Formats: sequence, C-alpha cells, structure tokens
Amino acid sequence: ALLDTRATMFTVSAPTHASLRAFKPNTVSSKTTAAVPRSSGRVGLVVEAYKRAAKKTKAVLLKTSDVGQEGDMVEVSNGFFRSYLEPQGLATKVSQELMAEFEAKAAEAAAAKAKEVQDAKALATALTTIGKFVVKKTVGEDGKIFGSVSAADVVEAIKAQTGKELEKKAFDVPDISAVGVYEINATFHKQAQCKFQLEVAKD
Repeated sequence: ALLDTRATMFTVSAPTHASLRAFKPNTVSSKTTAAVPRSSGRVGLVVEAYKRAAKKTKAVLLKTSDVGQEGDMVEVSNGFFRSYLEPQGLATKVSQELMAEFEAKAAEAAAAKAKEVQDAKALATALTTIGKFVVKKTVGEDGKIFGSVSAADVVEAIKAQTGKELEKKAFDVPDISAVGVYEINATFHKQAQCKFQLEVAKD
C-alpha cells in the first residue's frame, strides 16, 4: 500500500498558548515562525507562539484613588477591576448609558471652558480699546498723593466707566505715590492678557 504524504493540518494546545501546524515547503508566513529541518518533498513543521493580550475594562471611578480622580473614566485590566475596584466600590463598569452621560458632561465642560476663554479675551480687548482709566486721589503740595493706589482703586475706576465689576486679583498695579500716568497689566486668563493706562489725578 502507498503511504499518503499529503500535508495534514493539526494543532496542539499547550500552556504557553503555542499552536503547532504543518505547512508545505516554500510557504511564506507573515507571522514569526521556526521551521524544523526537513528532507526534500516532506512536510515541514512550524511552531507559532501567540502572546495573549490582557483584556481591558472601561470603568468610571466613583471615588478618588491611586487610579485617578472621582468621575474619571479609566481603562484597567479585567482582573484588577473584578478583584479590587468593583469590590471596594471604587469604580463601576461603563455601560452605553453611562458612556453617553460621560461624553455629554465632557462636551458641556469643554463648551464652558471655551466660553470662559472667549469672555476673557473679549474683556481684555475692551479694556485695551478704552485705553485709559482715571483714579482721583488727594494730593499734597509736593505732588505726592495721600495713601496709595491699589487694585481696588483700579476696579472702581473700571466700574465707573464701564459698569462692570471685575476681580482685584486680575490686576498688577505698580507702586504709585504721585500723580501721573501708569501702565497696568491685567490677566483674565492665561490666554487673555492686556495692558492699559491708569491716570492718577488730583481730586
């Protein structure tokens, strides 16, 4: 009887997740392989090793922890989520509804941040356009003012001319002890800064 030498496909399972299969000579594989030496015309044997990737779970943190801040969405291994985060009440798995809510809140926060920057830039442009504000102080015979000029005085001067009350922390006021015109720096946002003049005049 003649022996059937046609290639036979087969696999062998092993703890290392390696698969074993036969292939025909001169077959090119896109995967990394190790061929066993073979004589001409016989079927060769190749071992292909696959590394099993750890499965991930998307979760929303219910409490602040080493993983992140409360409300953050994180991606962790299934084992870490099941054995630690979920039992400790630190996180919950992301559902479609939760994902939609998370994306809606993220979009809302992004819109609010964009508006904050826009408003700050508009305010900086307005003060730059006006250009000068006036503060009146009591002045002595030597031209020196009584007291000092503070950020609160700048805020009052702007309010008197624009009707808008701003925060004192936005203004950097130099030391002023006499009448004259001074430059004031204002920062309403890291993307919205401006300069304008402050005239200190005799009351």
